[in-house]
Amino acid sequence: MRGNFKKSSMRFRPRRSTSFGVLFLLVSALIIPTTNAANPDDGYPEGQAAPGRTCPNNDEGFKQVSPHNGKTLVCTLIDGQKKWWIDGEALPVAPSKPAEPSKPADTSKPAETTEDNMPPGFKHTYNLPAKALAKMKVFDDESYSAIDSKMRLDVYLPKGVSKPPLMIWVHGGGMIFGNENTIKYDEGAKLLEVLIKNKIAVASVNYRLATEVPYPVSGQDVKTAIRYLRANAAKYGFDPKKFAIGGDSAGAYLSLMAAITGNQKSLFDDPADPNLKTSASVLAVFDLFGNANVLTMTENKIKYPCQDKTDFAYGSDPKMSIWFGDVTLPENREKVDSANLYPFLTKNKSLPSFFIIHGTADCSVSKYDSIELDSKVKALKGKSVLKLIPGENHGGPKIWVEANKQVPALAKIFAAIK
Repeated sequence: MRGNFKKSSMRFRPRRSTSFGVLFLLVSALIIPTTNAANPDDGYPEGQAAPGRTCPNNDEGFKQVSPHNGKTLVCTLIDGQKKWWIDGEALPVAPSKPAEPSKPADTSKPAETTEDNMPPGFKHTYNLPAKALAKMKVFDDESYSAIDSKMRLDVYLPKGVSKPPLMIWVHGGGMIFGNENTIKYDEGAKLLEVLIKNKIAVASVNYRLATEVPYPVSGQDVKTAIRYLRANAAKYGFDPKKFAIGGDSAGAYLSLMAAITGNQKSLFDDPADPNLKTSASVLAVFDLFGNANVLTMTENKIKYPCQDKTDFAYGSDPKMSIWFGDVTLPENREKVDSANLYPFLTKNKSLPSFFIIHGTADCSVSKYDSIELDSKVKALKGKSVLKLIPGENHGGPKIWVEANKQVPALAKIFAAIK
């Protein structure tokens, strides 16, 4: 349905990043030693893994690093149920006498604690102005699948423009934070304004997070959204022949996944998608500090370790992934390899145009990941623009400024399609 712009009652922003890339695409999280006993009630945000909360979608022994406090959690069988517990800590012992009954945490559908589902302490620096919103026709909270209420998106159309092209935007947040509303704030909001000014419509997509569903469901959600948008182009009024996709951090990986796999059959296609036969191809992709290969991302972080001790990613374990656990373990290799986008890149006969933007001081995702992608695209005679921003970290504002500068080039790509 058509909706109104909703203002958040809680606004958060991390200390350094101007994007919500506090955690990279697969949560290269901090591992902090601890001697404290595990406590299910020590402030873990709702919707995140926490001691005592269930882990029904994970195998016993699966490990995950908490973005809340850096502790390593392991999916453990406790009282007949799979639950998270702090790795190495003694398991809870049943009390000798009945304890006061308490309401168990509902982990079936993690709650979104703010309008844009950001972590505690996250403060916004910019809100989409009312005067900018007045230039847009907005469809708010549109469902792109009946499977889950979280499979929703917002559409922003430039007023007075007939059949505009469409940029599909996929939010970042380490696969655990963010939703479709993040584009209303900070650098994302500024990019939205620039796209609308260039007569390009925008669809901001929410996808189910790694705390809610196992790999590769998040990717399937994004491709389901693309097909839904194309199948319903007449409803919204944009041109189904002129699609691009883009994202930052985790959203950049998902955008690259969608752009590179395109219409190739892959595990990122949901067999239950009613629009499965609809094209999922795009003409261009904006990749802001993302990557295309989990394994080489790890290798690059080991080869080029972070030198900035003030960076939030300093000291993080490059091997740990929220999807796969330790990506270097042989038992995880098959799944890790399935997330490598380069085999699909090689087989894609109609490559989109790539706009790749990365900070040279990024400690979460190495600039060499973007350099590698640019090189591989050009080796296949594809079109790629690589912009390395000197001294900028993960999600830094100058990266977004460069993204804004590339929008007119995207508009020219759309204009060439008749």
